[in-house]
Amino acid sequence: MHNNTTKRIYENFHNPMSVAVFLSGTGTNFDAIYKEMLNYRSKGKESISIDIVFTNVPGCEGVLKAKERGLLTTAISSASYFKYIEGNPGNNDLRAYYDAAVLSVMDEYCSPDIIVLAGYRRRLSGIFFERFKNRIINMYPGDITKEYLTTGVPAYKQALNANECDLRCSVYIQKEHERFGPLIARSQPVSLEGFQDYDKDHANKLIRENAEWKLLPYAIFELIAKGRVSIDDEDNVYIDGENTYGQGFQL
Repeated sequence: MHNNTTKRIYENFHNPMSVAVFLSGTGTNFDAIYKEMLNYRSKGKESISIDIVFTNVPGCEGVLKAKERGLLTTAISSASYFKYIEGNPGNNDLRAYYDAAVLSVMDEYCSPDIIVLAGYRRRLSGIFFERFKNRIINMYPGDITKEYLTTGVPAYKQALNANECDLRCSVYIQKEHERFGPLIARSQPVSLEGFQDYDKDHANKLIRENAEWKLLPYAIFELIAKGRVSIDDEDNVYIDGENTYGQGFQL
């Protein structure tokens, strides 16, 4: 008989959950997490602690925001790294060397419980997934349960092309060889009524404000940090002990 064990993503309830945020751009999702952290603290609750913010793009807006807020930040330019070694950024071995350097720097300061990819535009190598198995969290501005999803096309455009009337964002566990890993939660639907596929700026603003910036903090603070999310050996996700059967938690 197969013994399918289930394990919480996080279960050390005696301390704030230590979070490492990885980003490469403007840091809008980092903003949402940080503001929710302050909101909890204002109520006398210490749910999580952002112990490090890492970027592969030194000087990007997101890491500058983190510095201004007094958070620990580190950076290793991936562009400079691969240029210096004259290597291909897509080479698996070289990507592992880069990630080993990232981990080495991070280890000098903290040992995070989870890593949140908040607009991190680099594919992680196996060294991360071995160390942080089922503890790397990512988000997609679309519904990853949909079969029509493809790469290179904005999620809202794909939804419109599929004649969808609304769109949900997804928070999931990042896996090494999968575009989307096991689904943790989906946002409330955002109406696409009246949108055209060229309404990029308006669509992104609407989706961020009404879905992304609500979903990601909720998944981190209310689901993961409270020990409500578990995963078994077959990558089934459980919320409060109940199998979600690939549909995730619904906001």
